[in-house]
Amino acid sequence: MTGKTHPIQPDPGERGAAMLLIATLLIALLAGGGVALYLQLQSTKSAGMVKAARTSLYCAEAGLAASRGIIALNYLTWPTALDASTSNDPPWYPLVGDIDGDGVDDYEVRIRDNDDEVPPAPNDPERDNDRQVFAVAHCIKNTEVSREVVELLLVASSGHVYRNQSGGGAFSSGNQNPQ
Repeated sequence: MTGKTHPIQPDPGERGAAMLLIATLLIALLAGGGVALYLQLQSTKSAGMVKAARTSLYCAEAGLAASRGIIALNYLTWPTALDASTSNDPPWYPLVGDIDGDGVDDYEVRIRDNDDEVPPAPNDPERDNDRQVFAVAHCIKNTEVSREVVELLLVASSGHVYRNQSGGGAFSSGNQNPQ
């Protein structure tokens, strides 16, 4: 031999069919993996949104719980809090607070009048007639999934019912104590 190399001649039956089959299988596996990854990421994102919604709801509920007493104690200033002007709002209103101690307010609670006017008088949302208001708590920490909790608060008079009296006290509940 004089140093010339002869190219290897492929078998006439080999035309790349195995490589085409492997490439097709590889593409199918990559596409399946991509779909599985997409579904997993969507599931993780959905679980994160559910967690954020639940956290936001708990935040609003905590704000409402923290604000009930303050709202009740300041019922004499409800008219200035209920009116449309924010310039004359009392110093306690709106109620904001920090739950987690990071120095940033987490919730805000405002009051809204219930429909307490006697017909035929029209509803006046700036005037309270029955010492009942809706406390509306918003979680302002989580802006993606904000939740609101509304509760009707009643500030009763300072009198007490003596249920152990004969006759049941002021409500005449029929208490049958001996006289």
